[in-house]
Amino acid sequence: MSKEIIYKTCGVIGVLGCVAVLAADLIGIALHEAHNPISNTISMLAIGKYGWIQDWGIDILAVGFFALAIGLYTWKNSGTKWIIGLVILVLIGVDLIMIAEHNQYAGRPGHKIHRKLVYALAVLFPAVVLLTSFDLKMLKPYLKKFSFWIAGLWLVLAPLLPLMPDSLDGAYERLVCTLIVIWLGTVSYNLIYSYKKTKNT
Repeated sequence: MSKEIIYKTCGVIGVLGCVAVLAADLIGIALHEAHNPISNTISMLAIGKYGWIQDWGIDILAVGFFALAIGLYTWKNSGTKWIIGLVILVLIGVDLIMIAEHNQYAGRPGHKIHRKLVYALAVLFPAVVLLTSFDLKMLKPYLKKFSFWIAGLWLVLAPLLPLMPDSLDGAYERLVCTLIVIWLGTVSYNLIYSYKKTKNT
C-alpha cells in the first residue's frame, strides 16, 4: 500500500470520526425526549433506549484518533516528542472507547469510573496537541499556531467545567469538547492532502 493511500485513508477516517460524533450527539438529542442539551451533559445521552447511538459516535471518534496516529506515523516516524505524541493519540482512542463503554454510569453510583476516564482525556488531549504541534507545521505551516490556540483554549476552558452551574453543564461541555473535534478534523483533513506537499518538496 502506497503512502498516498495511507494518508488519504487515515485522513478520511479521522474526518468521518468527527462527523460521526457530531451526528450522534444531534440524533441522540432529537430522539431522547428528556434530554436538554443546555443542562444535560453529553454522557447523559448514553443512558436509556437510544444510548447506543452516543456510544457508537464516541467509538467512531476513537477510531478516528487511531487512524490519525497511523497516518501521522507513516508521514513521520522519528523524534521523541513526536513519537510520544503519537502514542498519546492511541491512548486517547483507548480512553474514548472506555468512556463509551462506561458512560452509562454518568450520574449513577458507578460514575467514578466514568469521571476518571474523562479526567484522563482532559490531560491527554492538550498534551498530544502541544507535543505534535512543532512537527505538524511541516504538514501545514499554520498547524503549529492552530494547535497552540486549541491547547490554550482547552487549558483555559476545561478546568472551568466543574464550576459551571448545572443549568449550563451540557452547553459548556459541548463547547469545550468541540475543540477535540476541530483539532482532529483539521489535522486529518490536512493529512489527506499531505502526499502532494511531500512529493513536491
